Amino acid sequence: MLNPFLGNVAPGTRNWRATLMAALIVLLIVMAMLMKWLVQFQVDAAKERRALESLAREAEARCFALASYRATEACRAAHAARVNPQK
Repeated sequence: MLNPFLGNVAPGTRNWRATLMAALIVLLIVMAMLMKWLVQFQVDAAKERRALESLAREAEARCFALASYRATEACRAAHAARVNPQK
């Protein structure tokens, strides 16, 4: 078969090259979809982390609004125990 770009090519050569190109295009599409999912997952995780950190800051602020040092430390210890129950 005479190909203007490749010159003389064996008859079976064009078939596997087309298959290889199709596989590469499919792989590229799959990788793009995977990257989109990964970025969306990271954005969602960051939003959730920011929300949890905001709640923790509010709880700390409520503790520091208490009248005495002892009450403040007790509140902070109770909050730390709720956040990290394994320690």
